[in-house]
Amino acid sequence: MKKLVTPAEALHMIEDEVAPLAEELVSFEAAIHRTLSRPVVSPVDLPPFDNSAMDGYAVRARDLAGTTPEWTRRLPVGGIVAAGAVPAQLPEGHCARIMTGAAIPPGADAIVMREDTDELKTSTVFKTSPKAGSFIRTCGSDIGRGETGLPAGALVRSAEWSLLASLEQSEVWVGQKPRVRLIITGDEVTPIGQELEAGAIRDSNSWTLRALASACGAEVAVVRVGDDAEEFKASLSGDCDAIITSGGISMGDYDIVRDVLPTMADIHFYKVAMKPGKPVMFGTLHGDRTPVFALPGNPVSVMVSFELFVRPALLKMQYRYARRRPVVDAVLETPLSSPEDKVEWARALLTQDLQGAATVWSARVDGDQGSGRLSTMTRANALLEIPLGVARLEAGETVRAHLTDCAEIQ
Repeated sequence: MKKLVTPAEALHMIEDEVAPLAEELVSFEAAIHRTLSRPVVSPVDLPPFDNSAMDGYAVRARDLAGTTPEWTRRLPVGGIVAAGAVPAQLPEGHCARIMTGAAIPPGADAIVMREDTDELKTSTVFKTSPKAGSFIRTCGSDIGRGETGLPAGALVRSAEWSLLASLEQSEVWVGQKPRVRLIITGDEVTPIGQELEAGAIRDSNSWTLRALASACGAEVAVVRVGDDAEEFKASLSGDCDAIITSGGISMGDYDIVRDVLPTMADIHFYKVAMKPGKPVMFGTLHGDRTPVFALPGNPVSVMVSFELFVRPALLKMQYRYARRRPVVDAVLETPLSSPEDKVEWARALLTQDLQGAATVWSARVDGDQGSGRLSTMTRANALLEIPLGVARLEAGETVRAHLTDCAEIQ
Protein backbone atom coordinates (compact mmCIF):
# COMPACT_ATOMS: atom_id res chain seq x y z
CA MET A 1 0.00 0.00 0.00
CA LYS A 2 1.27 3.44 -0.87
CA LYS A 3 0.52 6.35 1.44
CA LEU A 4 -0.05 9.97 0.52
CA VAL A 5 -0.11 9.80 -3.25
CA THR A 6 -0.74 12.75 -5.53
CA PRO A 7 -4.15 13.03 -7.22
CA ALA A 8 -2.58 12.08 -10.55
CA GLU A 9 -0.93 9.00 -9.03
CA ALA A 10 -4.19 7.98 -7.36
CA LEU A 11 -6.14 8.17 -10.61
CA HIS A 12 -3.45 6.22 -12.45
CA MET A 13 -3.62 3.41 -9.86
CA ILE A 14 -7.40 3.30 -10.07
CA GLU A 15 -7.46 3.11 -13.86
CA ASP A 16 -4.88 0.32 -13.76
CA GLU A 17 -7.24 -1.75 -11.60
CA VAL A 18 -10.58 -0.97 -13.24
CA ALA A 19 -11.60 -2.72 -16.46
CA PRO A 20 -14.66 -2.51 -18.73
CA LEU A 21 -17.53 -4.75 -17.72
CA ALA A 22 -19.31 -7.22 -19.98
CA GLU A 23 -21.23 -5.86 -22.95
CA GLU A 24 -24.87 -6.43 -23.81
CA LEU A 25 -27.07 -6.11 -26.87
CA VAL A 26 -29.91 -3.64 -26.31
CA SER A 27 -32.72 -2.29 -28.45
CA PHE A 28 -32.40 1.07 -30.14
CA GLU A 29 -34.97 2.50 -27.71
CA ALA A 30 -32.84 1.43 -24.72
CA ALA A 31 -29.57 2.79 -26.11
CA ILE A 32 -30.02 6.43 -25.06
CA HIS A 33 -27.49 7.51 -22.39
CA ARG A 34 -25.60 4.21 -22.79
CA THR A 35 -22.02 3.79 -24.04
CA LEU A 36 -21.27 1.85 -27.21
CA SER A 37 -18.96 -1.11 -26.65
CA ARG A 38 -18.49 -1.77 -30.36
CA PRO A 39 -18.18 0.59 -33.32
CA VAL A 40 -21.27 1.07 -35.44
CA VAL A 41 -20.51 0.46 -39.12
CA SER A 42 -22.99 1.98 -41.51
CA PRO A 43 -24.92 -0.48 -43.68
CA VAL A 44 -26.21 2.38 -45.83
CA ASP A 45 -25.16 5.61 -47.46
CA LEU A 46 -26.16 8.74 -45.57
CA PRO A 47 -27.85 10.54 -47.18
CA PRO A 48 -29.17 7.61 -49.20
CA PHE A 49 -29.57 9.68 -52.39
CA ASP A 50 -28.61 13.07 -53.81
CA ASN A 51 -31.03 15.61 -52.34
CA SER A 52 -31.65 19.31 -52.10
CA ALA A 53 -30.26 21.31 -49.19
CA MET A 54 -32.66 24.19 -49.89
CA ASP A 55 -36.17 25.06 -50.98
CA GLY A 56 -35.61 26.28 -54.51
CA TYR A 57 -35.25 25.12 -58.10
CA ALA A 58 -33.37 22.19 -59.60
CA VAL A 59 -31.58 23.27 -62.76
CA ARG A 60 -28.80 22.44 -65.16
CA ALA A 61 -26.01 24.85 -64.29
CA ARG A 62 -25.12 25.36 -67.96
CA ASP A 63 -28.63 26.66 -68.66
CA LEU A 64 -27.95 29.64 -66.36
CA ALA A 65 -24.34 30.36 -67.30
CA GLY A 66 -23.64 34.09 -67.19
CA THR A 67 -26.88 34.96 -65.35
CA THR A 68 -26.69 37.98 -63.01
CA PRO A 69 -29.27 40.23 -61.29
CA GLU A 70 -28.83 42.57 -64.28
CA TRP A 71 -28.82 39.80 -66.91
CA THR A 72 -31.58 37.48 -65.79
CA ARG A 73 -32.72 34.26 -67.42
CA ARG A 74 -36.21 32.77 -67.47
CA LEU A 75 -36.85 29.01 -67.52
CA PRO A 76 -40.16 27.17 -67.75
CA VAL A 77 -41.10 25.14 -64.70
CA GLY A 78 -41.11 21.45 -65.58
CA GLY A 79 -42.64 20.14 -62.36
CA ILE A 80 -42.56 20.15 -58.56
CA VAL A 81 -40.46 17.70 -56.50
CA ALA A 82 -41.66 17.13 -52.94
CA ALA A 83 -39.68 15.35 -50.24
CA GLY A 84 -40.35 11.63 -50.57
CA ALA A 85 -41.33 11.81 -54.23
CA VAL A 86 -39.53 10.01 -57.07
CA PRO A 87 -38.61 12.78 -59.52
CA ALA A 88 -38.94 12.56 -63.27
CA GLN A 89 -36.21 13.46 -65.73
CA LEU A 90 -35.68 17.23 -65.94
CA PRO A 91 -36.47 18.36 -69.50
CA GLU A 92 -33.78 20.27 -71.37
CA GLY A 93 -33.94 24.00 -70.76
CA HIS A 94 -36.38 23.63 -67.85
CA CYS A 95 -36.26 23.94 -64.07
CA ALA A 96 -38.17 22.04 -61.37
CA ARG A 97 -39.41 23.51 -58.12
CA ILE A 98 -37.91 21.42 -55.30
CA MET A 99 -38.28 21.17 -51.55
CA THR A 100 -35.57 20.67 -48.93
CA GLY A 101 -34.65 16.98 -48.68
CA ALA A 102 -36.25 16.03 -51.98
CA ALA A 103 -34.36 13.84 -54.44
CA ILE A 104 -32.53 15.60 -57.27
CA PRO A 105 -34.27 15.03 -60.62
CA PRO A 106 -32.16 13.15 -63.18
CA GLY A 107 -30.48 15.71 -65.41
CA ALA A 108 -30.28 18.47 -62.78
CA ASP A 109 -26.89 19.30 -61.27
CA ALA A 110 -27.53 22.41 -59.15
CA ILE A 111 -30.07 24.06 -56.87
CA VAL A 112 -30.94 27.75 -56.89
CA MET A 113 -32.55 29.15 -53.75
CA ARG A 114 -36.02 30.62 -54.12
CA GLU A 115 -34.62 33.87 -52.72
CA ASP A 116 -32.56 34.24 -55.92
CA THR A 117 -35.56 33.99 -58.21
CA ASP A 118 -38.74 35.79 -59.22
CA GLU A 119 -41.54 33.27 -59.50
CA LEU A 120 -44.13 33.58 -62.26
CA LYS A 121 -47.10 31.33 -63.02
CA THR A 122 -45.46 28.86 -65.39
CA SER A 123 -41.87 30.02 -65.40
CA THR A 124 -39.22 31.39 -63.07
CA VAL A 125 -36.77 34.26 -63.51
CA PHE A 126 -33.26 33.47 -62.25
CA LYS A 127 -30.84 36.14 -61.04
CA THR A 128 -27.75 34.05 -60.36
CA SER A 129 -25.48 31.61 -62.14
CA PRO A 130 -25.03 28.51 -59.95
CA LYS A 131 -22.06 26.20 -60.01
CA ALA A 132 -22.62 22.51 -60.59
CA GLY A 133 -23.25 20.85 -57.23
CA SER A 134 -24.58 23.99 -55.52
CA PHE A 135 -26.85 23.15 -52.56
CA ILE A 136 -26.87 19.43 -53.37
CA ARG A 137 -26.21 16.92 -50.59
CA THR A 138 -24.65 14.00 -52.41
CA CYS A 139 -25.30 10.35 -51.60
CA GLY A 140 -22.98 9.15 -48.81
CA SER A 141 -21.48 12.61 -48.23
CA ASP A 142 -22.23 12.39 -44.49
CA ILE A 143 -21.38 8.72 -43.93
CA GLY A 144 -20.70 6.18 -46.63
CA ARG A 145 -21.73 2.54 -46.64
CA GLY A 146 -19.11 0.53 -44.71
CA GLU A 147 -17.72 3.56 -42.85
CA THR A 148 -17.70 3.81 -39.05
CA GLY A 149 -20.64 5.93 -38.04
CA LEU A 150 -19.92 5.92 -34.30
CA PRO A 151 -16.80 4.61 -32.52
CA ALA A 152 -16.72 2.23 -29.60
CA GLY A 153 -16.79 4.19 -26.37
CA ALA A 154 -19.18 6.87 -27.63
CA LEU A 155 -21.94 8.03 -25.32
CA VAL A 156 -25.35 7.86 -26.98
CA ARG A 157 -26.72 11.36 -26.58
CA SER A 158 -29.59 12.80 -28.61
CA ALA A 159 -27.36 13.36 -31.66
CA GLU A 160 -25.93 9.83 -31.53
CA TRP A 161 -29.41 8.39 -30.99
CA SER A 162 -30.63 10.20 -34.08
CA LEU A 163 -27.67 8.94 -36.08
CA LEU A 164 -28.31 5.36 -34.94
CA ALA A 165 -31.85 5.68 -36.24
CA SER A 166 -30.59 7.03 -39.57
CA LEU A 167 -28.15 4.12 -39.80
CA GLU A 168 -31.01 1.65 -39.23
CA GLN A 169 -29.59 0.27 -35.99
CA SER A 170 -32.47 -1.54 -34.29
CA GLU A 171 -30.00 -3.04 -31.78
CA VAL A 172 -26.55 -1.95 -30.56
CA TRP A 173 -23.87 -3.33 -28.26
CA VAL A 174 -23.31 -1.28 -25.11
CA GLY A 175 -21.36 -1.61 -21.88
CA GLN A 176 -23.31 -2.96 -18.93
CA LYS A 177 -24.38 -0.49 -16.27
CA PRO A 178 -22.10 -0.76 -13.22
CA ARG A 179 -23.90 -2.10 -10.15
CA VAL A 180 -22.70 0.11 -7.32
CA ARG A 181 -23.15 -0.69 -3.63
CA LEU A 182 -23.10 2.48 -1.56
CA ILE A 183 -22.22 1.84 2.09
CA ILE A 184 -23.02 4.64 4.54
CA THR A 185 -21.23 4.50 7.90
CA GLY A 186 -21.68 6.41 11.14
CA ASP A 187 -24.22 5.90 13.94
CA GLU A 188 -24.87 9.64 13.92
CA VAL A 189 -26.00 9.69 10.29
CA THR A 190 -29.81 9.85 10.27
CA PRO A 191 -31.96 9.14 7.18
CA ILE A 192 -34.57 11.59 5.98
CA GLY A 193 -37.87 11.02 7.73
CA GLN A 194 -36.41 9.88 11.06
CA GLU A 195 -36.25 12.12 14.09
CA LEU A 196 -32.91 13.87 14.43
CA GLU A 197 -31.56 13.26 17.92
CA ALA A 198 -29.10 15.50 19.74
CA GLY A 199 -25.62 15.16 18.25
CA ALA A 200 -26.86 13.42 15.12
CA ILE A 201 -26.61 14.71 11.55
CA ARG A 202 -28.92 14.33 8.60
CA ASP A 203 -27.81 11.96 5.87
CA SER A 204 -26.95 13.88 2.72
CA ASN A 205 -24.02 11.85 1.44
CA SER A 206 -26.10 8.86 0.37
CA TRP A 207 -28.22 11.15 -1.81
CA THR A 208 -25.17 12.98 -3.13
CA LEU A 209 -23.43 9.77 -4.12
CA ARG A 210 -26.59 8.17 -5.45
CA ALA A 211 -27.12 11.15 -7.73
CA LEU A 212 -23.49 11.29 -8.85
CA ALA A 213 -23.25 7.55 -9.56
CA SER A 214 -26.63 7.46 -11.32
CA ALA A 215 -25.54 10.36 -13.53
CA CYS A 216 -22.62 8.16 -14.61
CA GLY A 217 -25.04 5.43 -15.70
CA ALA A 218 -24.68 3.23 -12.62
CA GLU A 219 -27.40 1.31 -10.77
CA VAL A 220 -27.09 2.11 -7.06
CA ALA A 221 -28.08 0.15 -3.95
CA VAL A 222 -27.66 1.79 -0.53
CA VAL A 223 -26.60 -0.05 2.64
CA ARG A 224 -26.34 1.56 6.10
CA VAL A 225 -24.03 0.01 8.68
CA GLY A 226 -23.53 2.68 11.34
CA ASP A 227 -20.31 2.09 13.28
CA ASP A 228 -20.63 -1.70 13.45
CA ALA A 229 -17.46 -3.34 12.12
CA GLU A 230 -19.10 -6.74 11.61
CA GLU A 231 -21.98 -5.21 9.68
CA PHE A 232 -19.51 -3.33 7.55
CA LYS A 233 -17.51 -6.50 6.90
CA ALA A 234 -20.69 -8.32 5.86
CA SER A 235 -21.74 -5.46 3.58
CA LEU A 236 -18.61 -5.96 1.47
CA SER A 237 -19.88 -9.38 0.36
CA GLY A 238 -22.34 -9.82 -2.47
CA ASP A 239 -22.56 -9.36 -6.19
CA CYS A 240 -21.73 -5.86 -7.44
CA ASP A 241 -19.26 -4.13 -9.75
CA ALA A 242 -18.01 -1.39 -7.42
CA ILE A 243 -18.35 -0.37 -3.79
CA ILE A 244 -18.35 3.20 -2.51
CA THR A 245 -18.16 3.93 1.20
CA SER A 246 -18.75 7.24 2.92
CA GLY A 247 -17.13 8.12 6.24
CA GLY A 248 -15.17 6.02 8.72
CA ILE A 249 -11.88 6.53 6.90
CA SER A 250 -10.01 9.17 8.91
CA MET A 251 -8.29 9.09 12.33
CA GLY A 252 -11.25 8.68 14.72
CA ASP A 253 -11.75 5.87 17.23
CA TYR A 254 -14.84 4.63 15.38
CA ASP A 255 -13.50 4.80 11.83
CA ILE A 256 -14.37 1.23 10.89
CA VAL A 257 -13.60 1.49 7.17
CA ARG A 258 -9.99 2.42 7.89
CA ASP A 259 -9.57 -0.61 10.18
CA VAL A 260 -11.65 -3.29 8.43
CA LEU A 261 -11.11 -2.70 4.72
CA PRO A 262 -7.37 -3.57 4.77
CA THR A 263 -8.30 -7.00 6.15
CA MET A 264 -10.69 -7.63 3.25
CA ALA A 265 -8.92 -6.03 0.30
CA ASP A 266 -5.59 -5.20 -1.28
CA ILE A 267 -5.15 -1.49 -0.55
CA HIS A 268 -3.45 0.39 -3.37
CA PHE A 269 -3.26 3.75 -1.64
CA TYR A 270 -4.46 5.48 1.49
CA LYS A 271 -4.57 9.27 1.63
CA VAL A 272 -4.14 11.70 -1.21
CA ALA A 273 -2.10 14.89 -0.98
CA MET A 274 -5.05 17.14 -1.68
CA LYS A 275 -7.59 19.39 -0.03
CA PRO A 276 -10.43 18.64 0.44
CA GLY A 277 -10.50 14.83 0.39
CA LYS A 278 -7.17 13.74 1.83
CA PRO A 279 -8.47 10.61 3.63
CA VAL A 280 -9.34 8.53 0.54
CA MET A 281 -8.58 4.80 0.40
CA PHE A 282 -8.77 2.63 -2.70
CA GLY A 283 -8.59 -1.14 -2.73
CA THR A 284 -9.71 -4.27 -4.54
CA LEU A 285 -11.45 -7.03 -2.60
CA HIS A 286 -9.68 -10.32 -2.10
CA GLY A 287 -11.08 -12.91 -4.46
CA ASP A 288 -13.27 -11.14 -7.03
CA ARG A 289 -11.17 -7.92 -7.16
CA THR A 290 -14.20 -5.64 -6.82
CA PRO A 291 -12.92 -2.06 -6.58
CA VAL A 292 -13.70 -0.24 -3.33
CA PHE A 293 -13.63 3.54 -3.13
CA ALA A 294 -13.51 4.59 0.53
CA LEU A 295 -14.40 8.27 0.58
CA PRO A 296 -14.39 10.78 3.46
CA GLY A 297 -17.51 11.81 5.35
CA ASN A 298 -17.43 15.57 4.86
CA PRO A 299 -19.89 16.48 2.09
CA VAL A 300 -17.55 18.54 -0.09
CA SER A 301 -14.77 15.98 0.28
CA VAL A 302 -17.20 13.32 -0.92
CA MET A 303 -18.15 15.28 -4.02
CA VAL A 304 -14.60 16.27 -4.95
CA SER A 305 -13.25 12.73 -4.39
CA PHE A 306 -16.04 11.24 -6.50
CA GLU A 307 -15.42 13.73 -9.29
CA LEU A 308 -11.68 13.05 -9.42
CA PHE A 309 -11.53 9.29 -8.84
CA VAL A 310 -14.86 7.45 -8.94
CA ARG A 311 -16.47 9.09 -11.96
CA PRO A 312 -13.65 8.19 -14.39
CA ALA A 313 -13.66 4.62 -13.09
CA LEU A 314 -17.40 4.13 -13.55
CA LEU A 315 -17.18 5.54 -17.07
CA LYS A 316 -14.29 3.24 -17.95
CA MET A 317 -16.35 0.26 -16.77
CA GLN A 318 -18.86 1.16 -19.48
CA TYR A 319 -16.22 1.46 -22.27
CA ARG A 320 -16.45 5.28 -22.33
CA TYR A 321 -13.45 6.76 -24.14
CA ALA A 322 -14.13 10.35 -22.97
CA ARG A 323 -13.65 10.38 -19.20
CA ARG A 324 -12.17 13.82 -18.47
CA ARG A 325 -14.01 17.07 -17.89
CA PRO A 326 -12.90 20.11 -19.91
CA VAL A 327 -10.11 22.19 -18.32
CA VAL A 328 -9.74 25.90 -19.06
CA ASP A 329 -7.46 28.68 -17.87
CA ALA A 330 -9.29 31.14 -15.63
CA VAL A 331 -8.32 34.48 -14.12
CA LEU A 332 -8.84 34.82 -10.37
CA GLU A 333 -11.04 37.70 -9.25
CA THR A 334 -9.69 37.63 -5.68
CA PRO A 335 -6.54 36.30 -3.94
CA LEU A 336 -6.48 32.66 -2.88
CA SER A 337 -4.31 30.96 -0.24
CA SER A 338 -3.50 27.25 -0.34
CA PRO A 339 -1.46 24.70 1.66
CA GLU A 340 1.89 24.14 -0.07
CA ASP A 341 2.00 20.41 0.69
CA LYS A 342 -1.29 19.58 -1.02
CA VAL A 343 -3.11 20.10 -4.29
CA GLU A 344 -6.14 22.21 -3.40
CA TRP A 345 -9.40 21.98 -5.29
CA ALA A 346 -11.17 25.29 -4.70
CA ARG A 347 -14.87 25.60 -5.51
CA ALA A 348 -15.44 28.44 -7.94
CA LEU A 349 -18.04 30.02 -10.16
CA LEU A 350 -16.68 30.57 -13.67
CA THR A 351 -18.03 33.22 -16.00
CA GLN A 352 -17.04 34.20 -19.52
CA ASP A 353 -16.00 37.70 -20.56
CA LEU A 354 -15.44 38.90 -24.12
CA GLN A 355 -12.24 40.91 -24.41
CA GLY A 356 -11.90 41.91 -28.03
CA ALA A 357 -11.94 38.74 -30.11
CA ALA A 358 -10.89 36.55 -27.17
CA THR A 359 -13.04 34.87 -24.53
CA VAL A 360 -11.61 35.06 -21.01
CA TRP A 361 -12.79 32.92 -18.12
CA SER A 362 -13.04 34.60 -14.72
CA ALA A 363 -13.16 32.62 -11.47
CA ARG A 364 -14.93 33.79 -8.33
CA VAL A 365 -14.11 31.70 -5.23
CA ASP A 366 -16.44 31.32 -2.27
CA GLY A 367 -14.72 32.78 0.79
CA ASP A 368 -14.97 29.77 3.12
CA GLN A 369 -13.56 26.61 1.55
CA GLY A 370 -14.27 24.33 4.54
CA SER A 371 -15.00 20.72 3.52
CA GLY A 372 -18.22 20.70 5.53
CA ARG A 373 -19.77 23.65 3.69
CA LEU A 374 -22.00 21.81 1.24
CA SER A 375 -23.75 25.02 0.19
CA THR A 376 -20.57 26.21 -1.54
CA MET A 377 -20.93 23.41 -4.09
CA THR A 378 -24.32 24.75 -5.10
CA ARG A 379 -22.64 28.04 -6.04
CA ALA A 380 -19.83 26.47 -8.06
CA ASN A 381 -19.45 25.10 -11.56
CA ALA A 382 -15.72 24.37 -11.47
CA LEU A 383 -12.86 23.17 -9.30
CA LEU A 384 -9.72 25.30 -9.41
CA GLU A 385 -6.53 23.24 -9.26
CA ILE A 386 -3.94 24.90 -7.01
CA PRO A 387 -0.73 22.84 -7.49
CA LEU A 388 1.64 21.48 -4.87
CA GLY A 389 4.13 24.07 -3.68
CA VAL A 390 1.84 27.05 -4.31
CA ALA A 391 0.87 28.88 -1.12
CA ARG A 392 -0.91 31.89 -2.59
CA LEU A 393 -2.30 33.20 -5.83
CA GLU A 394 -3.09 36.86 -6.33
CA ALA A 395 -6.06 38.41 -8.08
CA GLY A 396 -5.40 38.50 -11.82
CA GLU A 397 -3.29 35.33 -11.85
CA THR A 398 -4.29 32.42 -14.07
CA VAL A 399 -5.28 29.04 -12.68
CA ARG A 400 -6.45 25.75 -14.22
CA ALA A 401 -10.20 25.26 -13.81
CA HIS A 402 -11.89 21.87 -14.16
CA LEU A 403 -15.47 22.42 -15.34
CA THR A 404 -17.84 20.22 -13.33
CA ASP A 405 -21.07 21.00 -15.19
CA CYS A 406 -19.86 19.91 -18.64
CA ALA A 407 -19.78 16.61 -20.46
CA GLU A 408 -16.52 14.71 -20.60
CA ILE A 409 -14.03 15.16 -23.43
CA GLN A 410 -11.49 12.69 -24.78
